[in-house]
Amino acid sequence: MKTHTLQHHLLTGLCFVALVAPAWAAQTTISAQIQPQSISLGDSAQLAVTIKGSQSAEPEVPSVNGLDITRVGQSSSMRSINGAVTSSVTHIYRVTADRAGSFTIPAITAAGAGSTPPITLRVDQGSGSQTRRAPPQGRAQQTAPSMQVDTSVDAQNQSAFLRVILPKHELTVGELVPVEVKACFRAGVSASLNGLPMLSSDAFTLNKLSDNPEQTREIINGAPYTVVTWTSSLSAVKAGEYPLNLDLPVMVRVKERVKRGGGSGRNPFKDFFGADSPFDDSMFEDSFFDDFFGQATEKPLTLHTDGAVVKIKALPLQGRPANFTGAVGQFALSSEASTTSGATGDPLTLKVNVTGQGNFGRVSMNGLPASADWKSYNPSSKFEPGDSSGTTGTKTFEQSIVPLKAGRQDIPAVSFSYFDPEKDAYVTKATDPIAVEIAANSATALAATPVPDSVANAPTTGEPDASSEGMAHDQEVPAHASSSLRPLILRPWFIAMNGLTFAVIILGSLLLAIRSRRARDPRRLEREAAEKAVKESLATMDEALKEKDDTRFFDAARRALQERLASQWQVPVTKVTLPEIRSRLNGHAEDVSTILQTADDVTYAGKRFTAPDLKHWRDLVKTQLQQLSIS
Repeated sequence: MKTHTLQHHLLTGLCFVALVAPAWAAQTTISAQIQPQSISLGDSAQLAVTIKGSQSAEPEVPSVNGLDITRVGQSSSMRSINGAVTSSVTHIYRVTADRAGSFTIPAITAAGAGSTPPITLRVDQGSGSQTRRAPPQGRAQQTAPSMQVDTSVDAQNQSAFLRVILPKHELTVGELVPVEVKACFRAGVSASLNGLPMLSSDAFTLNKLSDNPEQTREIINGAPYTVVTWTSSLSAVKAGEYPLNLDLPVMVRVKERVKRGGGSGRNPFKDFFGADSPFDDSMFEDSFFDDFFGQATEKPLTLHTDGAVVKIKALPLQGRPANFTGAVGQFALSSEASTTSGATGDPLTLKVNVTGQGNFGRVSMNGLPASADWKSYNPSSKFEPGDSSGTTGTKTFEQSIVPLKAGRQDIPAVSFSYFDPEKDAYVTKATDPIAVEIAANSATALAATPVPDSVANAPTTGEPDASSEGMAHDQEVPAHASSSLRPLILRPWFIAMNGLTFAVIILGSLLLAIRSRRARDPRRLEREAAEKAVKESLATMDEALKEKDDTRFFDAARRALQERLASQWQVPVTKVTLPEIRSRLNGHAEDVSTILQTADDVTYAGKRFTAPDLKHWRDLVKTQLQQLSIS
């Protein structure tokens, strides 16, 4: 009996060692990162210390004179690939300064994990908001406007919420202002976007939102969040007071903890080996086993903004100029001509540039009106935005004008009126006249010159002179003259040549029509655009693999699969969501779903992979793309 019990315990121990040995064998490393690396006095930075290979190691963060380093939480992850289990824990700290200057955080250590290089934080003089987004790499940090409407609800104890930020709370009908829409997910929450933020009020219009919003990490109310930010512009449509509300559909995946104190799943070794298992329940009161044995559940959720009321004022009728077309903003006006010299009847090009900030969709003008000196045509326009929101830029109007009189003259001034919401008044501006030198057109002058009577009445050279006897002289018939009176168009060779030419023209026209029709085929163009996007995404994956950029790699992988499926289903890319994939592929989408879920985990939950793992994912993505193209 004792021998049997000893063998039983030995077998139990071997199984446990086989399960956790890869995790123990993994080398323990430590790394640290602070974002942003430069802040204003009064702001906070986030220090993230990641320990890979050991969940029991605790970092030792040294104190720094002038800095307050406070621990605010942690997040953990674990994965198993071919039996090798690796885990990591990220400890998150909030760093604030009591004075301006440059601070150096010495090396951070952990038992058995080594140490990190020193970290430098620069603190500039001046006040800032308590929560500031870390600027993306390669982009300067921007200061938020002094007055803003933030329609977010209190983020405390919420795993996900939506907010919208405007530069001011009073608008004028037609006014366009930049807007930021932020979806915030607490660290550890994995979510998929099932669409784009949508307005729930007809008092506003929202310009197109990007399918690839900016993703950052922020500390909100002392807790780490993954923040997805769309930058766009919002316009007021009708006068009154309206709440600014937006909705965002998401699918949240929540990791359920292993049940304690009952239930068959609380101790997997005890369930397998029976009551005499050497592993008691206390061994499993650890987050490691929660992550390993827990299950992820998906829950659909719609995020709402608790909209603040925005006051929208109507455009005043008093003082409205006759040429006002609805433009609202602050603009400057300039003009130029394609040339300062020309000829009567030859067209010139007049360019009028409207530059500034406002709603360029409502900027329009008729240009130079026709007159006795100038003939004019309707102008064309094009807009070049100056920022991502489209609230600044230049709109250029090009108009063809034709001088009708010769001599030195001016291209008249062109006026433009708009409403300035800052001044609460209408403003009219005009361009400066442009001096041009117009010469008389020689071809026109020659056509208009009268023919002298002496020339008009002179006998034509080569005509027979019949004035003497009233009859023309006999003339010798040339040798090449034809003796037949049949018209040329009725001769066989002429008919054959023209018939052949006509057939060639018809055949060429048919070929051109077929080629043109194929080139304009919308479905063909969509397929070509989708395949081009897939190739670009695969190239981006290869670049991200070389740079070991997990987020960029999986963003490109998700985009490649969505482009391929959107092309096959003939739907927009934003409609290719996990529920839609599972519904359409009827249970044959396990690998595709795994790739998209992993991409969401990398984007929103901070999951990371090694270079060999990324190569494996790249091969899997290519295999799925090939199978989708065949199906």
